[in-house]
Amino acid sequence: MRKFFSQQSGTALTEGVIIFPIMVLAVAACVEFGFLLHQWNTGAKAMQLGVRKLIVSDPVTPDFYSVFSFDDSQTGGLIAPNAGAVSTCGANTGVTCNAALMQRIVSGSGSWQGLQAFFPALQVDDITVTYQLNGLGYQGRPDGPVVSVRMELARNAINLPITSAILDLIDISFPSFAVTATSEDLQSCPDGCS
Repeated sequence: MRKFFSQQSGTALTEGVIIFPIMVLAVAACVEFGFLLHQWNTGAKAMQLGVRKLIVSDPVTPDFYSVFSFDDSQTGGLIAPNAGAVSTCGANTGVTCNAALMQRIVSGSGSWQGLQAFFPALQVDDITVTYQLNGLGYQGRPDGPVVSVRMELARNAINLPITSAILDLIDISFPSFAVTATSEDLQSCPDGCS
């Protein structure tokens, strides 16, 4: 037995067997982290472009005009900010957005490439859109109210095989991508669509 324990042959193989799984895990973590950064950047860019399109498009929420109805007798009066005046639709809201308008923003039409050109995994169901009264504009404005438009990408749009499983396992929330901009005319075709 003493002779067996004093043998040095096979030491390198034993060390290799111990270190190999650790090295594979380290390389896999680096690859997964790079994949995470790539998806994070493309998702953020898609949301930036999406909110730019939303601020010059018809509202996608079904209750927009009932939430932001104004008193015509006060035409020209400033609109007071109201954090309670919110119209939202999309992922995790229980309210469905206008399918045709959202599909045009996500898939593109005409010269507009759509968000899937930048983030191919993106689906209409992964997006939440929120309009909120911000105190800009005036009653009776011809182009409608001036609101803050927020576009948010739900977590399930991000495809991370290992990281997502670990985050779920230890119950760490993955931050969403959200971009906010101030609306402009909220009309897809101000001069009329052909």
